Amino acid sequence: MEQIIRKFTGLGLNMWSLAAPQSATEAAIRLFATPPKPTVRHKERIFLDTALQIRRKVAGQEIVEYHWGDSNAPLVLLSYGWGYNAGRWRHFVPELLKAGFHVLAYDPPGHGLAPRGQLTIPLNAAIIRTLLEDYGPAEAILAHSFGGSSSVYALQNLPGYLHPTRMAVMASFSFAPRVFLEHQQALGLWPSLYWRIVRNFEQHAGHPLDHYDFAMMTADFSHIEGLLVHSPGDNVTPYAEARRYFDFWPGSCLFSPQEGGHHLGTASITQVVVKFISEGKTPAEAERQEQPVPAGHELVRYFAGM
Repeated sequence: MEQIIRKFTGLGLNMWSLAAPQSATEAAIRLFATPPKPTVRHKERIFLDTALQIRRKVAGQEIVEYHWGDSNAPLVLLSYGWGYNAGRWRHFVPELLKAGFHVLAYDPPGHGLAPRGQLTIPLNAAIIRTLLEDYGPAEAILAHSFGGSSSVYALQNLPGYLHPTRMAVMASFSFAPRVFLEHQQALGLWPSLYWRIVRNFEQHAGHPLDHYDFAMMTADFSHIEGLLVHSPGDNVTPYAEARRYFDFWPGSCLFSPQEGGHHLGTASITQVVVKFISEGKTPAEAERQEQPVPAGHELVRYFAGM
């Protein structure tokens, strides 16, 4: 049923674009950037109530911050995926607190307890960047899916002293154009409308879409210990995305659990990630990147905006 609704929505946008291409483009962009209506379950609300909650405007966006632990302790910043809420971290936070961290999560616009709004990778990255400037440096960043890609991008043009020592990226896409193409295919958008959407995004973002190659950006992360966690059975973000990150991130480790799907919400995966964040240890079965694509490669330099 959901697929049928998408196709009818796409057909409506296509027909609209014949009569009013600009307004149809704007409507399609709003649809692309609007998160699904948030659902915060009772058990998630109970967990979120254990945090110090701060509602404020960050990088021009109304968000909700969640703080746990001693504010003077080493910081771990958490950033989740599209359509989730900060309750996603309810199994991670207690373990991180036991390890002695100050834990910071947030709900961006349209997610969790934050006001409704639109969100893109550049906007989410700006939130992360500002949180690091306000509360950092962070000892570690733990990020999932959309939040992982946003976190990688957030470190661009951020002073090195604010970069984390460790970074765990879970089930994240590595190349923005693939996400745009998936959106086009899901709705059945005509090429003319699709390319107007892309050009509009590029105008507002100030970069061509190909600039958002997050895997290539990690070629400059030799100073950050990286753990990539991605299940080959993920039916939302293809496993090949993790392997692209792994190709470029110097010294990174790739852990590929068979269980967990896209959410990766099992107790064993949680323990692996927490152990990496707190001790820098990775499971024996994880692959280690010894010979990544060099950071000086001309394509890497181009896509990283150098």
